[in-house]
Amino acid sequence: MGKLVALVLLGVGLALVGEMFLAFRERMSASREVEPVEPENCRLIEELENGSEDIDILPSGLAFISSGLKYPGLPNFAPDEPGKIFLMDLNEQNPRAQALEISGGFDKELFNPHGISIFIDKDHTVYLYVVNHPHMKSTVEIFKFEEQQRSLVYLKTIKHELLKSVNDIVVLGPEQFYATRDHYFTNSFLSLFEMILDLRWTYVLFYSPREVKVVAKGFCSANGITVSADQKYFASRMFCLRNPG
Repeated sequence: MGKLVALVLLGVGLALVGEMFLAFRERMSASREVEPVEPENCRLIEELENGSEDIDILPSGLAFISSGLKYPGLPNFAPDEPGKIFLMDLNEQNPRAQALEISGGFDKELFNPHGISIFIDKDHTVYLYVVNHPHMKSTVEIFKFEEQQRSLVYLKTIKHELLKSVNDIVVLGPEQFYATRDHYFTNSFLSLFEMILDLRWTYVLFYSPREVKVVAKGFCSANGITVSADQKYFASRMFCLRNPG
């Protein structure tokens, strides 16, 4: 009798896991058929063969691109090469990607860039904030952009216990930004299991030198984030919320 009960419970458990897996595939659109399209004005950008994770564009048309992300559980095109930040001038007819040199004592060998965000100060100085994953941890790196030299100057690294598994950020002011946490678990197997079970344990946090706090939670893999021009609302592909600040 005990064995029969165990078999029944095992069958029910497997059925539940199977149902959750099918629901996960549906959320990820894994079964959706993709039709090939050949856009007339698209072309391959050289130097970005290792993929690009995020892009942010200055009003002048200069675009910053993060490339070479190494992410747990996902294949990587250049596992032995550090990530890079590329610059493109979208005003050019055939823009090219140029890898930016980084100075200021930054450890470029551990650079693993993810989401990025631009901040322009009152004196028109451009700062680039980059989510970095050295040793698969999460930090936010602050760089100053030198337009004439086409380079970045490393200024500071931001760390905090709430800055875990950070995906993207949007900067509001000097060292003030919103950040998304895309997974609760840092282990790749547990992260996948978390998504299959649809565990809504990720969040959006606000960071400033004065306070760090979770401002929205209950999401399944909080991902990219942006903010409205008046900074009243911030939004992702999953949600739109009023700026509590």
